[in-house]
Amino acid sequence: MKLLATDMDGTFLRDDKSYSEEFNDLYKQMLKQGIQFVIASGNQYEALACKFDEEIKNDLYYLCENGTKIVYQGKTLYKKALKKEDAKEILDILKQDQECMLVVSGDKHAYISKSFENKKDFISLFMKNVQFVESYDDIEDDILKFSIASFDDQMEQRIEKIQKQLKPHLKLVTTGNVWFDIFYKDVNKGTTLTHLLEILKIKPEEAGAFGDQMNDYEMLQTVKYGYAMANAMPPVKEVAYQVIDSNENDGVILKIKEILKGNY
Repeated sequence: MKLLATDMDGTFLRDDKSYSEEFNDLYKQMLKQGIQFVIASGNQYEALACKFDEEIKNDLYYLCENGTKIVYQGKTLYKKALKKEDAKEILDILKQDQECMLVVSGDKHAYISKSFENKKDFISLFMKNVQFVESYDDIEDDILKFSIASFDDQMEQRIEKIQKQLKPHLKLVTTGNVWFDIFYKDVNKGTTLTHLLEILKIKPEEAGAFGDQMNDYEMLQTVKYGYAMANAMPPVKEVAYQVIDSNENDGVILKIKEILKGNY
């Protein structure tokens, strides 16, 4: 094994957003065995890097914003932004629904309407680099994706309605219990992980990945060793090399221990 990539929410992180204190020691062991550790998340870079200790966070590669961006040591190695006409079309669709919270994920910042400033505590769990705006139309940035938080019980109906309006080259994926994202169909954690493997000259059969949601689906198929959490969505489990313990029971940590012993 030369590389391990992990999703964060529902996978590496427990439900309270914490992770095992054993990780730092296991990370050192992974380095000794030549295993590169990669964070692959729908969240932004700043919100991911701050989860780790100073001596670790700059060694990690971050596939952030659902694979629309690769960051290493604070520098962007790759990004796939939406064309302006596509971004405008998506925005026009999403602005029709005032009940959910829209996040416009840009290269520089995440942008949220000032009407949701009362949700700052919730927002801070997922984003650290946020600008609250009067109007989404005034944003001047490369748009990577759109994220929607559905706080009511209408998420399925909302997704169905939006999907019918999207052009064929765009896709909608669930990324958490209340979140779903919209970006290009040909971009996902899997395609971006493939790009990173090529940069690092690592073969897919020398790599593993952990995930739980549909935005992890392609990533688990990109590598030989795709590990689905016990709490994963059924389709994710179906394509996995192995189903491991849940995020609440530190399934990723337990599997890393096995991998370090040569038990893939």
